[in-house]
Amino acid sequence: MESFFKASFLLFLVVSYFTVTKSVKPSRMVMKLIHRESVTRRNPNDQVPVTVKDHIKHLTDISSARFKYLQNSIEKELSSSEFQIDVHQAIQSSMFFVNFSIGQPPVPQFTIMDTGSSLLWMQCLPCKRCSSDHMIHPVFNPALSSTFATCSCNDRLCRYAPHGHCGSSNECLYEQVYISGADSKGVLAKEQLTLTTPNGNTVVTQPVAFGCGFENGEQLESGITGILGLGAKPTSLAVQLGSKFSYCLGDLANRNYGYNQLVLGDDADILGDPTPIETDDGIYYMNLEGISVGEIQLNIEPEVFRKRGSRTGVILDSGTLYTWLADKAYRELYNEIKSILDPRLERFWFRDYLCYHGRVSEELIGFPVVTFHFTGGAELAMEATSMFYPISELDTYQNVFCMSVKPTSKHGGEYKDFTAIGLMAQQYYNIAYDLNEKNVYLQRIDCVLLDDYSPSK
Repeated sequence: MESFFKASFLLFLVVSYFTVTKSVKPSRMVMKLIHRESVTRRNPNDQVPVTVKDHIKHLTDISSARFKYLQNSIEKELSSSEFQIDVHQAIQSSMFFVNFSIGQPPVPQFTIMDTGSSLLWMQCLPCKRCSSDHMIHPVFNPALSSTFATCSCNDRLCRYAPHGHCGSSNECLYEQVYISGADSKGVLAKEQLTLTTPNGNTVVTQPVAFGCGFENGEQLESGITGILGLGAKPTSLAVQLGSKFSYCLGDLANRNYGYNQLVLGDDADILGDPTPIETDDGIYYMNLEGISVGEIQLNIEPEVFRKRGSRTGVILDSGTLYTWLADKAYRELYNEIKSILDPRLERFWFRDYLCYHGRVSEELIGFPVVTFHFTGGAELAMEATSMFYPISELDTYQNVFCMSVKPTSKHGGEYKDFTAIGLMAQQYYNIAYDLNEKNVYLQRIDCVLLDDYSPSK
C-alpha cells in the first residue's frame, strides 16, 4: 500500500508539472515587454538631459541611432559584404526588452526585441570577451545545460546565420562584425527556452536555433544579454516557433504600463484589418498609400512610399521612438500640422523641429486624427498623444510638446525616400504578422483587453 501511495504521488507531480509546462512546439508564447525607462541604469559618464532642448535632442538622438541601426541591417542584407551591425546603437535606442530563460536548468536572459534582425543571440561561456561586469544575470554556460547542442555545418540554418561558416569540429560558426570595432563570434546552437506568461504559467519550447556568442567585446551594457530577432529569415524565432507573432503596446509615456506584450506562435493575436507585407532578406516592408489629417488627404503621390532599392520603402519598426518619414511626405504633413497649430499656439523654437508650448492633454483637445492608409484598407490612426511627445523641463513649470515625426533626409539625402514607422505611431495598437499569408494586421486596442489579462485565465 505504501508503494502504491508513493507511485500515485509521483504520478500526481508529473501530471501537475505538465499542466503548466509544455516542452513541445507551443502554439502561444506570451512575454511581457519591458519599457527601457523602467530598467535603464545610466552610465555615470552620460550627460543627463536637464533643459527642454536637452530632452528634445536626447530623444531625437535615440531615434536617430535606431534609424542608423536599421539602415546598417538593411544595407548589410542587400550587399555581399560581411554582416555589419552596431549593437551599441541597438541597445541605446531600443524601447522594449524581453525576459526569458534558456537551457536546462534554465538561465535567465534579458534581451532586446528587434523586428529588424533575424537571429536570437546571447553571450555564452567560455567568454574571451564578455560584458560580465554589467550583467544582472549570470552568463549562460552551455556546458552545464543538459539540452544544449551545437548545429553542424550541414544544418540548413547554418547558411542563414550571420557570416555563417564551418569550424574545425564541423560546427556552424557565426560572426557579427560591429561597425564600432570588436566582433561577436560564436557557434550556432539549439536550446530550449523557458518563459513565464502573464497569467503565471510556465512554457518550455522545443530546441530552437540561436547564436551562442563566446567573443562579444564590451558592447553590451545595462544588463542586456543579447538580441531577440523577429525578422523573416529561417533563424528568426518568429519563423522557428510558428508562422505568426504579435505585439501590443500601450502608452509609451507611462513607463509603468504593465500590459505591453509579445506573443509568438500560431495562436498569436491576429486582430484587425490586414495589409500585405513583402520580405526582402529578412526585413518586412509595407505598402503605404497615403496620409490624411482629419478629413484632408495630403497631396502625396503613392510612388513616394514604393520600394525601389535598399534606401526606399516603408517598414514598421519595433525599436525607434519617432517615425522617420520620406521627405516629400514629411513636408506635406509638417505644413498641414503647422497651419493648424501656429494660429492657436506659441511655438517653442529649436532647430527646425515642430514644437509648441503647453500640454498635449490641454492644448490639443479636438486635434484631428492623423491616419496612415495601407493597401487593403488597413489603417494606423494617430491621435494627438501619438503624434506629439511631451517634454517637461526639470524643476520648472515649463511644458513643451514636439511632433514625433521627422524627415529621413536628416540622415542624408540618400535616405529621402525611406520611411520607418516608429513606436509612437503604434501606441494603443496590436500589431500582428502572419508570415504564411504575408500580411500584417493592425488593430487599435488597450492591451489589457487581450485574453492573457482576463481574470478567467
